Amino acid sequence: MKKIHYSKFFILPSLLLSLLLSLWFSVLNNAYASNNIAITHGYVKESIPGSDMTAAYMTITNNSANPITLEKITNTNASRVEMHEHTMAEGMMRMREVENITIAANSKVVLQPSGLHLMLFSVEQPFIENSIATFTLYFSNKTKINIQLPIYKYHIKVQ
Repeated sequence: MKKIHYSKFFILPSLLLSLLLSLWFSVLNNAYASNNIAITHGYVKESIPGSDMTAAYMTITNNSANPITLEKITNTNASRVEMHEHTMAEGMMRMREVENITIAANSKVVLQPSGLHLMLFSVEQPFIENSIATFTLYFSNKTKINIQLPIYKYHIKVQ
């Protein structure tokens, strides 16, 4: 009788399944890291019908011993992405563009509703819930990070 080595039939499929699951979970967890910079808890707000703009939120962590600055963001579906912040002045909430966002050494910055956030303008196609938006973040230390964020209809708490 010939012996069949079942391990030959299960090793490759098991490895492929493991790789696919890890990729899938990284998109679900919105965790991206490169050169001591980590992007977590990100999402894009679903487009309001008839509007060509929306907002995006995330946490940016700097695990290095030096401050870094987020200088530019691009999105495949918006012609312009700006960094904005909300401030309260004379009892009025105001939103203004900021040139960049600096993340101190060994700390994090949370982009969230009513605070620092990203505004996406001239959106080509509406951002629809349960789909994915692709961004590229450019930092002062020459790091470029490509991320994919889920699109949600409602705001969620960013940590």
